[in-house]
Amino acid sequence: MAKTEKFNSGNKPQVEVKRYKCSCCPEEYKDQEKNFYKSSSLTMRGNNGRMVVCKKCVLELFALLLNKYEDCKTALYYLCQLLDVYFDANLYPSVEVQATNSNSNIAAIYFQKINSLNQYSSKTFVDSTLIAQCGENSLINKTNQNLEFNEEDLRNKEDVIRMVGYDPFENENPLDKKGLYNSIVDMLDESTLEDSFKLPIVIEIAKSFNQIDKINQALAIMTSDVTNVANQVGGVKSLFEAKDKMYRAILAMAKDNGISVNHATNKSKGAGTLSGIMKQLQEKGFMEAEVNLFDIETCEGMSQVADISNKSILKQLQFDENDYVAMITDQRNMIQELNTKTIKLEEENRLLKINIKKEM
Repeated sequence: MAKTEKFNSGNKPQVEVKRYKCSCCPEEYKDQEKNFYKSSSLTMRGNNGRMVVCKKCVLELFALLLNKYEDCKTALYYLCQLLDVYFDANLYPSVEVQATNSNSNIAAIYFQKINSLNQYSSKTFVDSTLIAQCGENSLINKTNQNLEFNEEDLRNKEDVIRMVGYDPFENENPLDKKGLYNSIVDMLDESTLEDSFKLPIVIEIAKSFNQIDKINQALAIMTSDVTNVANQVGGVKSLFEAKDKMYRAILAMAKDNGISVNHATNKSKGAGTLSGIMKQLQEKGFMEAEVNLFDIETCEGMSQVADISNKSILKQLQFDENDYVAMITDQRNMIQELNTKTIKLEEENRLLKINIKKEM
């Protein structure tokens, strides 16, 4: 909406100065191109093809919608619907990556691209690919599906929070959380949890891999249409460069902190054995990892293995009379010790049964 004001300075002729008022706030601007985004909407033809909502208010509207829907993509979709701007679901992934890398507002990046690319110059919200292909409610349905956690996802989330001591992805996009928990749970080994410096590095690596996954999705979308690849060369190159920098940063962090396999600092003796793994799991509080040693030691298979091993030892060793006497003496002492333990355990068991009956 334009308003004309006339100014007269001395004997000079009057000068007309137009001011453009935002429909959402009381602000008035002299420069329409600088403060208002372009609009292809038929209702904006009389406003020089510019929106009646200033750029500042566009970002404020995006913040309000983001607070309502708690998802950037959904908020941007309904903002485009409100302002009659074309929403391109295929363009969004690259916008999100660029906004993340530059720490910019997603809505600002998206409207800048829509305004600068000729392919969107004549499109409005009714031409949006999301509606044409999937229907208006598809984005919300897709969002809800991505937010659902199955049993394994929930278990990984609980394990991560329990081991780390807090939720490292509390402020992340809800759509990304499931993948983040699933990716970091395997990196939380003993050396990481005990190192206050290494732990945040691992968390940062998980977030970086999540961003690389988004870049890959954006590249797949941008190169899916062979006829339009030539027009996307600049964007594709930019995404490849960003991906390469992120990979290099991840590898550097992993090497400097002994996280990768080649540079691991937790290669202690017995770390990869069954007993070593069992010890680590017990220390982390995985009660499901407890093994019933009684069942293992008394099963038929283990007995056969023990017999074969003992026979092999007897064939290779040549015992004399002194050796046999020493062995019998050790066995006698062992039997007496075990008998003493058995008597104590039986007495404890008897007393426990009596207490249980009293409580019943």
